Amino acid sequence: MATRKRKVDSECRAFNDEWTWKYFFTIVKGKPVCLICNESAAVFKEYNISRHFTSKHKNSNYEAMSEYERKQNVESLCKKLSGRQNFFKKVNTIQEVATHASYIVAYNIAKNNKALSDGELVKQCMLQVCDVLCPDKKNNFQTVSLSRKTVTSRIEAIDKNLTSQLESKIGQFKFCSIAIYG
Repeated sequence: MATRKRKVDSECRAFNDEWTWKYFFTIVKGKPVCLICNESAAVFKEYNISRHFTSKHKNSNYEAMSEYERKQNVESLCKKLSGRQNFFKKVNTIQEVATHASYIVAYNIAKNNKALSDGELVKQCMLQVCDVLCPDKKNNFQTVSLSRKTVTSRIEAIDKNLTSQLESKIGQFKFCSIAIYG
């Protein structure tokens, strides 16, 4: 009978907070990441983390720092890391909000039976109003896509969503009655 190979990464190991100032490591998305070079270690083992620190950053001035200096440096490196992470989150949220706004405009165009090319007119009006009210947010308004093709695809996506919602509700009916007026 063959024995199963031991997997170290699946052993429930925990990150020790002392490693943050001792080896300049922190946790990002469940993995230990070096604050100095942004490389990640395979598992939460002190040996792996200390080996990375001594091999990669041996000749740096980090090893000669006192405990207080290390803690100060770790704070600034953690702030830089969170700033980089927040930058990407902010970009994603602006794109998500712009997409949501284009869905709202497309919905209103379809609801009022307007031409699909009216989205471009709406965008021009939004940008001109933005110039007057909030010129610093103009880039956000420019990311909203309202071309004829985009409005068409948004309306089709809304149609598919509403159809699937209706079908799921109809599937739950016990009885159905249809009245037709002529």
